[in-house]
Amino acid sequence: MFLAHKNSIKEGEYIPLEQYNKTKIIANIRGEYKIISNVCPHQKSLISLKKGLGNRVCPYHNWTFDISGNPLTSGRTTCKNNDPLKVEQVYEWDNMLFSVPFNSVTELKLKDLQLIEQRIDIVNANTVTIMDLFLDVDHIPTVHKGVYEQLGINPTLVSWNYYDNGSEQTVQGAKWVAIYPNTMIEWQLGSLFITVAEHINECQSKVHVFKYRDVNMHEKVWEMNEYVWETAWAQDKRQAELIIGINYDNLETPKQHYRDWLNGSNV
Repeated sequence: MFLAHKNSIKEGEYIPLEQYNKTKIIANIRGEYKIISNVCPHQKSLISLKKGLGNRVCPYHNWTFDISGNPLTSGRTTCKNNDPLKVEQVYEWDNMLFSVPFNSVTELKLKDLQLIEQRIDIVNANTVTIMDLFLDVDHIPTVHKGVYEQLGINPTLVSWNYYDNGSEQTVQGAKWVAIYPNTMIEWQLGSLFITVAEHINECQSKVHVFKYRDVNMHEKVWEMNEYVWETAWAQDKRQAELIIGINYDNLETPKQHYRDWLNGSNV
């Protein structure tokens, strides 16, 4: 799962992760990134509700933890459980941070990205269906007629690479990268758009949207890329909501690759 871009987290800073309903944070500990539990072991309260620096204090009984998740003594209450909060590994790819490794050899040169918007969209469709739309080239001339042509690209002229836990589409300077089960990355020159689909129920998903702009590119480039992406995303949301159930028949190669991964995992 996509977590954040390195530029979003200064050294000594942490961010509660909406992708985990804030039950985990991502922290920059002297240049190393870690996922750390955001649930107090005392009586299961969330600890941090927004971005911060340094120690974290549980709002329920004042239990205090350093940025690495180690328990500390606070003004009124001592952490009686000496075990640190659970820590998980973070994986980096091209300045982006993930909860799983992804071994693409592609370099998108994403060092100078700035987060422009982060939001949550509710989509009345299964997370698998949303990923299917991302992996489907054949729907583009119908669902997205004339949209990507505004950027001077033809998304149907695509080449594919497949990885153990994802795939990558390349077309005329644009890339679409899928990291299973739920992360979708779209890169256009000077812009990066990431969606993470979170399961709510069989017919509804919470989709986390991240929009990044390369600060070195002209604003007009960003505006056009953003317009095209938002238009295509709105069309995909509508189409996803028209699909009844999860299809397992007559699948194109990218979707079958995704199904094979799902069937071989515990997700």
